[in-house]
Amino acid sequence: MRLIDRLPWWLAPLGIFALTRLADVFVIAHASQHQVAMDGSYGIHVETPKPADPGYFPVLSNWDGQWYETVARHGYPRDLPLTGPVPQTAWAFYPLYPAIVRLVMIITRLDFAPAASLVSLACAGAGMVLLYRMVLDRGGAFAAAITVLGLCALPSAPILQAAYTEGLALLLIVLLVWSLSRRSYDIALVTLLGLALTRPLVIAAAPLLLVHGLLRWRSSTVRQRWWMGGLLAASGVLVLLWPGVAAVVTGRRDAYFATQRAWGNQLELKHSYLGWLFGGGADGSSRDTAVTAVLVLLVLLVTVVVPAARVWPLELRLWALGYALYLMLALRPTSSIERYMLLVAIPWLPLTALAPAGTRRWVQALVFGVVLALGIRVQVGWVGHYLIPTSGSMLPP
Repeated sequence: MRLIDRLPWWLAPLGIFALTRLADVFVIAHASQHQVAMDGSYGIHVETPKPADPGYFPVLSNWDGQWYETVARHGYPRDLPLTGPVPQTAWAFYPLYPAIVRLVMIITRLDFAPAASLVSLACAGAGMVLLYRMVLDRGGAFAAAITVLGLCALPSAPILQAAYTEGLALLLIVLLVWSLSRRSYDIALVTLLGLALTRPLVIAAAPLLLVHGLLRWRSSTVRQRWWMGGLLAASGVLVLLWPGVAAVVTGRRDAYFATQRAWGNQLELKHSYLGWLFGGGADGSSRDTAVTAVLVLLVLLVTVVVPAARVWPLELRLWALGYALYLMLALRPTSSIERYMLLVAIPWLPLTALAPAGTRRWVQALVFGVVLALGIRVQVGWVGHYLIPTSGSMLPP
């Protein structure tokens, strides 16, 4: 880790991020040869048809990326049935990410897929730099580096270079945690607004805001207390911001929620992971998925309470727990759970405990190399099974 110690601090996280993303360029490009032609014949939304074996950039806009391309090119539909069920529409996809991609397309004249990848990479890279800085201040260079590497080596991390909102959401989550830890509540408010227009994550931030306020209340000024109360109230309002926009534009009060139901998202506890775990599901495979997800939640709980986790700011650990609990309570069992779990914003295992402060440099280097190698190997499987639609697998990431 001597090299990391000598570099300008921000080069280390950028280097780790660039190395893992470059590795995944080769992983995705190689896996793309197995993709089937995407022309709408599989019942999957297609904005731009793709041939079989399309190459690297077309793969990046698979699945939800096609919906974001639709929004970036055409915006949102105004006409929905005023009663009864609605079809799958773009209203399920929040506007900030496709709006930024559209702006990049106009400025650079890039096509959608490379423009979207550029936005995702820029946002995720900035998030990794800020995460590294927060941990560096508390735990030193190795703890900061292994935290960033742990995130970049997660199975679903290749999504950070695809036409998905994970990169932007990760940046906003880390910025929210950083602003709360610094008591920069004005920045936190702007970040909450960004989250409200990126993903339905403001509700997951509410427990973090509440616990932060309870823990910091006695040591805060009157002005800071007003800010903390205002942020909590704002989170309640911002949860309804995008559903409200959808209602106003379409003239249907439940336009957003009706669109979610078109994807099978019932927004009821009995259909969530915990509901499936305790018998709410109809088949054993979904219950097995729910059991696995709950086990991951328990591992994450251990990860954030072991002494080595103190290198992460308290607000970051609170976010990780609150967000994981939100996934268990709000989402149905789905193949996308590994992608969603990327936004816990910390490694799923207590990697900082493998080489604590004072450990020999060669041990730290060995841990670093093993995490990198295992992470890339697991990502090969994730890309081939989820990101790439093949004749044998049509499970979305």
